[in-house]
Amino acid sequence: MIDINMRVRPSFYDEECAIVFSFYFHDKLKKLGEAIIYTCEAPVGRLVKNESVSRISEKVAYIKEFTIVKEYEALSLEKIKQFLKMCGIKTCFLQQEERTKLAN
Repeated sequence: MIDINMRVRPSFYDEECAIVFSFYFHDKLKKLGEAIIYTCEAPVGRLVKNESVSRISEKVAYIKEFTIVKEYEALSLEKIKQFLKMCGIKTCFLQQEERTKLAN
């Protein structure tokens, strides 16, 4: 089984109430790539209870950059998903232009 190391560097943006995670992947011999993930809260609905309305939101992630050596893409994505799940983020969106890069 292939094993790769992942290093994570978080940054917090007060203005947007967002956390951006920079992921760096490498194996014992070389750098394999990196990914930039933007996380924030997104509205998913409203809850009406006793004449008061509450906004329901969930934590989501957006993959902004994903440049990983082709044969390590699936393993890297799985490691990112596991990390985000530990942070309470269940939904992750892949930007359309990045989707094209991953397919090539």
